[in-house]
Amino acid sequence: MRAIDNIKAIPGHQKFRYAIIILSCSLFFAPFLFLPSLVDNPDLCGKLCMRRFYLIFPGMDPQDVANNIQVASIGVYVFTTIMMTTFFYGRMWCSYVCPVGGFPEMVSRSIDDRWKIEYRALPQVPIRYGYFAVYLVLMPLLGISACTLCNFITVPRLFEAISGGLKGFAYVFSGIGLVNIGLLLLLGFFSSKGRAYCQFLCPIGAVDGLVNRLGAVFRFTRRVRVERSRCTGCNICARQCMTGAIQMKDGIAVVDQLSCMSCHECVDVCDWGAIDWRSAPLDETPKRKKKGVDFHPQPNWTAIHIEPLKKEKKDKRWRYLRLKKLKGSRRWRSVRRLGVLVIFVLSMTAIGVSQVVSAAERHPDPDGCFSCHALEGLDYIDKEGVLRSASIRKEHYYSSLHGSVPCKDCHRKIQDFPHRVENGEVDCSESCHVEEPSKGKPYTHKKVVEEFAESVHGDGWTKGFTGGNRLGEGREEQNPSCRQCHSNEPYISEKSMPKFKDAFDHLDTECGKCHQGEVWLGQFSGHLLRRFVGSRWDKNDHNKSCNQCHADRVRMAKVEIENEDTGEKKKVESRFVVASDSYAMTLHGRLLEANVMQGASCIDCHAPSGYRHGVLDDDDRQSATHRENLVETCAQSECHGFAKNPLNKGFVETDLHDLDMVPVVDDSVPSVTERIDSNWVKGLFIFVPVVLVFAIGAFWRSVFGKRKKGVTFSIVGGDAFQEKMLERKAKRKVKKRNSKNTYGKKSPKREKGNE
Repeated sequence: MRAIDNIKAIPGHQKFRYAIIILSCSLFFAPFLFLPSLVDNPDLCGKLCMRRFYLIFPGMDPQDVANNIQVASIGVYVFTTIMMTTFFYGRMWCSYVCPVGGFPEMVSRSIDDRWKIEYRALPQVPIRYGYFAVYLVLMPLLGISACTLCNFITVPRLFEAISGGLKGFAYVFSGIGLVNIGLLLLLGFFSSKGRAYCQFLCPIGAVDGLVNRLGAVFRFTRRVRVERSRCTGCNICARQCMTGAIQMKDGIAVVDQLSCMSCHECVDVCDWGAIDWRSAPLDETPKRKKKGVDFHPQPNWTAIHIEPLKKEKKDKRWRYLRLKKLKGSRRWRSVRRLGVLVIFVLSMTAIGVSQVVSAAERHPDPDGCFSCHALEGLDYIDKEGVLRSASIRKEHYYSSLHGSVPCKDCHRKIQDFPHRVENGEVDCSESCHVEEPSKGKPYTHKKVVEEFAESVHGDGWTKGFTGGNRLGEGREEQNPSCRQCHSNEPYISEKSMPKFKDAFDHLDTECGKCHQGEVWLGQFSGHLLRRFVGSRWDKNDHNKSCNQCHADRVRMAKVEIENEDTGEKKKVESRFVVASDSYAMTLHGRLLEANVMQGASCIDCHAPSGYRHGVLDDDDRQSATHRENLVETCAQSECHGFAKNPLNKGFVETDLHDLDMVPVVDDSVPSVTERIDSNWVKGLFIFVPVVLVFAIGAFWRSVFGKRKKGVTFSIVGGDAFQEKMLERKAKRKVKKRNSKNTYGKKSPKREKGNE
């Protein structure tokens, strides 16, 4: 097959380069993800992103810049390393390491050149840096996310989909994903040499090209350079250059360092050694002349080395002599009396500590409930046929959030045994008997419940909780209850426990000398010391709580919204049903997935203030996500402070639940109108026919086409490449011109036997 022949024709050094790229793909992409997994990243986003931290938003201040750098901390280091390497050695990252650009190049190399788009004759520099200016300034200004046109997302997600990853499939078949796959095909697989995306749309390549051009000015840096006296004008190097950086001018090859990637292929194919990757030779021409007389090299001046002065050794016996002189004096007697007094005070302190150690433990169960509930095997089947247990493990309860709260603070009506179900009901808004140390008042969730009651979830349960109605609460209610989101979990969560133990490994050995009992070790010590290990819930925990409902599409499709004015109920839109999936595809969702806490959770946007329970409808003027309040919401502390600038209106109003982020063919989005209105879907009508034409043509020629002698040029742009880059007329035009005589008539065909 022709594809195999194309691979065999690859020069030896290029095979070595492709081996490195294949290794890079296996390290960066699924299914191995070796390098991203070292920093808890699922792909090249989050901490590893090298393409967003230098975006320019109107009104940015140094704090905004610092926030952007902090989000992509590792990406900044990698980007800086790439630029330093480029300055000294050329664009080695782009040509030898980058799997995102190298993978399309390898695929393109196996496809016949005839059915490709020849882009190398285009004015690359104006197009590249024109788009780069749009990427840096105009796209942020208009609210177009840089992530929506990013092959650092597209290629890794494509590998993830091939590996069977659900998120990869979701992206590849979404509206945004399909457009990006189309760009990858047209500017990668079906472009000549496969590097059109790198040359036109890659922001890293744009900055890399500038650094490459700057470094080429210095003679000590290595670059692809041409020895003009050796160049024969054969143009093989220009034909093989994968970026179109080499152009023939007056029969001599000229290298454009803004486009050159230092891939070394031009060096491999030059038989005359006229082009090489090297530093410039030293110029031995004398630089300083006076009346035609050369100056000799300046003398090598050296400084006089002075030995440091040696310090005199002091007599080490001075302390002994001084102590001997002091002994027996009045001062010595005063010091001795002070020592006796210190020993006495320490002894009395030790006696007091021993009394504390032997003190009785605090009674952890003032209501006596554990007399029965601490017993094992208190299992029974209730009226619903559900197996339930009334046994409570004391050590688990004491170390939980409510471990220091007496049972009857919540179960207030229970007075006798056996307990009645209605007497065991719990109201979360009731006050507890525990006094909060900071204010000296009984602690209560009443204000939280009041805020919750005013939210869109306000119809959810806040009281009447019993062990017997847990299942009915989940099946019958549309809105969540207190118990669905919050449980009596351990005060120190399981994921925080290793950090807690590492920071306070002296808890049992030191604190336990004075403070005894499970209540102290499990609850009170945790209450005091947990503050040092951070909040009990992080942003991923908040999202997990929301996704208990919102990730369930079946449940979300049943949700009905009541009109406050008319009282009518209507089903929610598809955008609401798939809100959890669309959010997960946004930058905020991917940052939190990579454990970068600068990403915004659901609550950060929908309930940023108060007790974080006041989620309101977007149409409510009091809502944090109402159009008039988005500026303040986005400009929260350590978020987008520049959002307050009026020029960033497009950025502030960016839709974080865009339907184009979920698969185009999705049962949860049945409305065709919602899809057709999308600009991304409209773009598919342009990409799909073009991609099909090139795909069918390339497949047919690779399987059934016959190899012809000579060089094959692309059907799209091939003639322009020959005329502009190679300084020669296209063969097709030459044949057409030779087939006509001087007067524009076709020349007669010669008969057999004639000369």
